[in-house]
Amino acid sequence: MDAIAIDSSAAAASDGGAATAISVSLQAWQPDSPYARRLRAADGKRAYALYLDEREAHRDSTAFYLDVADILFEKGERDLALRVLSNLAELGIEDRALLRVLAFRLNQAGEPALALPILQQVRDMAEEEPQSHRDLGLVLAAVGQEQAAIESLYTVVTGDWDRRFGGIDLIALGELNAIVAAAKKPLDTRRIDARLLRNLPVDMRVVLSWDTDNSDMDLWVTDPNGEKCYYGFRDTYQGGHMSEDLTGGYGPEEFVLRQPKPGRYKVEVNFYGERQALLTGGTSLQVLLFRHYGSGQVEVTPVVLRFKQAKDTVLVGEFEVR
Repeated sequence: MDAIAIDSSAAAASDGGAATAISVSLQAWQPDSPYARRLRAADGKRAYALYLDEREAHRDSTAFYLDVADILFEKGERDLALRVLSNLAELGIEDRALLRVLAFRLNQAGEPALALPILQQVRDMAEEEPQSHRDLGLVLAAVGQEQAAIESLYTVVTGDWDRRFGGIDLIALGELNAIVAAAKKPLDTRRIDARLLRNLPVDMRVVLSWDTDNSDMDLWVTDPNGEKCYYGFRDTYQGGHMSEDLTGGYGPEEFVLRQPKPGRYKVEVNFYGERQALLTGGTSLQVLLFRHYGSGQVEVTPVVLRFKQAKDTVLVGEFEVR
């Protein structure tokens, strides 16, 4: 996979501390199927023509549409990529896992308004899963509907969920507070327990989610000291913290570090295992890399990847702190 550098000159102070400049480099996902290699070798318009030639042979393959859309996005053919992605809605109209993947891809492409009705449908299909309410809340915030967003997230915080979803309430609470703090106008928080309203900004945050139920993904973050923060070592010397390990749901898992020391931080995901059939030619996952989270200068870089088999470990990207 090729590295993609995403540099940021923005700096933010945490609680009056020193400003920190953070950049992110990503490992680009590149499917390696024969059709993907042919499309990648062609220019944008020719790649779409090749896709049309291949479509009948792969008409029921969700991985095919995901791969082609990725390649078209890489080539700058945004409208064509979105057109290809639209096939997923037709394939998976009653499949919430596939609809989640489609929404993740649309949000990653900077189209949260297109993702919104899809996640509303997922929420209606799976109200018993807190991830459905959380995913919807985050996209509502992305389209400027902050009031509806915090109400959806508060449902996650206060809901009585299956114990395999343990820990998601605390992650949603932090996201709720960040939205309240960043809102351009005051939000109505009267129905929220006042004891829970406290924003806790961090300079570095990584969040992992995935699309298949009964799957175990593990987020790993290794700091410049060489310490790897993961489910078996959740608190590092310099203050990094990993959320509770979720082994049976869709995530999320979250790493936060309030004031990172200078150096390079490596972000990896380990596919520990799954207990159901894979839908998209592999488990799709979304990793969100945040800089200056909870501040007025928050920046987020989304990454969507796919695992094909258990025991794989993928380098997602790196933070460079100066």
